[in-house]
Amino acid sequence: MRNFLNLVRPLALAGLAVTLVATNPMTARAEQPKTNACGCYQNTAGECTCTRKGKCECPGECEPKGCEEKRRKQFEKELQDETHKAQEAEKKREQEAAEKERKAREAEETAAQAAEQASAEATEEKPAEEATDKGKTGAKGKKSEKADKAKKTEKTEKTEKTEKTEKTEKTEKTEKTSPTEKADKTDKG
Repeated sequence: MRNFLNLVRPLALAGLAVTLVATNPMTARAEQPKTNACGCYQNTAGECTCTRKGKCECPGECEPKGCEEKRRKQFEKELQDETHKAQEAEKKREQEAAEKERKAREAEETAAQAAEQASAEATEEKPAEEATDKGKTGAKGKKSEKADKAKKTEKTEKTEKTEKTEKTEKTEKTEKTSPTEKADKTDKG
């Protein structure tokens, strides 16, 4: 019997060791690969394998298929949005500059008209004084002065119209030039 017990002890210890090793959580983890936050792992062949449908939150690591393409599309969309915002801002600045220029021209025109009216009133007062001195010839003088005044106002209106058309043509030409053409002009200049 002693021999039998000596033989059974090592077998019992070996069985106990096998049982402990099989139920040990450390060995179970070694069999299951370690996954990242996206639920993916790299297998022995170096390929990414995902155990569940994960999110694309692991750049540079194993990720579900299509994450890189989604990231690229998102970047392109953001780039287009930023480009559109920059174009809108540039357009707004150009409109504001054109509006300031238009207001400045209107102010100049009103100042010129006021100056013309003041000079016209001054010239009307002088002939009226001279007409009282001259008698009948003064009436003829008033008529000729009125005709001269009408001719002067027609000439000033024509010159103002030509100046306006020239300015609008210049602004239209500058608006029609693209930003690349403007850049080329500044490089040449």
